[in-house]
Amino acid sequence: MIPSNQESAEAIRSAKDALENYKRFFFGNAKLESELYDLGLLTAEERYMAVDITLQEITPADRRGPNPPNDFTSSGLLKGERLCAFRWQSVEFKRLMYFKFAVAARSGKPRLVVYSLHEHRP
Repeated sequence: MIPSNQESAEAIRSAKDALENYKRFFFGNAKLESELYDLGLLTAEERYMAVDITLQEITPADRRGPNPPNDFTSSGLLKGERLCAFRWQSVEFKRLMYFKFAVAARSGKPRLVVYSLHEHRP
């Protein structure tokens, strides 16, 4: 079951706040590096801007899961954090995109942890 629009709106707001607080995001896995590279995002500034733009473009209606029981991270230091995935038609990227993240709030200020940002793969 896809979370409600209210839950999705809260996830987007929390992600925006976390990005603003730290002025950066954290990598949730190694494959994100190649996904960003494939989009032509090479510098930290380009990557930050892309994530910031993504968070401005996505809406609660774009939420695509993940569905239980796969909606929590399953390994690493962030095990148990709720994952949020969105698919949307991006104005900036000019294609259908996919974005997956978690907001980790275990110690101190919440942190935005990005797991995927790439062109949608049907």
